[in-house]
Amino acid sequence: MAVEHRPDGTSDGDTLVATVREHGAALRGCWTFDTDGHETRYLRGDVADAMGATEVERYVENERYAFVTHDTYDRIHPASFRYTVRGYDGFEVFRLVFDDRVGVLCSFDGPSRRDYGALADALDTLADGEHERFAPE
Repeated sequence: MAVEHRPDGTSDGDTLVATVREHGAALRGCWTFDTDGHETRYLRGDVADAMGATEVERYVENERYAFVTHDTYDRIHPASFRYTVRGYDGFEVFRLVFDDRVGVLCSFDGPSRRDYGALADALDTLADGEHERFAPE
């Protein structure tokens, strides 16, 4: 499981985490996932202590349902489905799923007034049409 590498929470060359941090300094965790696996890109120490490796696996596994809901919402709504935000006591979760079955999942301390649309736009720009760049290794 990846953990903090620098005080700012980024690891070498991890522009994904840096981009997410620009939209919410209180980042708790950031994962990329696809239909087969996931990669922890950042996990704050206190969150890692509270979540074991098994919990992270179950957490991300549940987020894979986004691939099904993404397709469903795209069929029943006149606009494309972009992202989901859920609020919990003390934190918020943002999930962005790309059409090619790759997703980004982030957790922030909260509640907040973050502009999640701007975060989705920033991640789209970072991917530059190559969403597989976010696929877990």
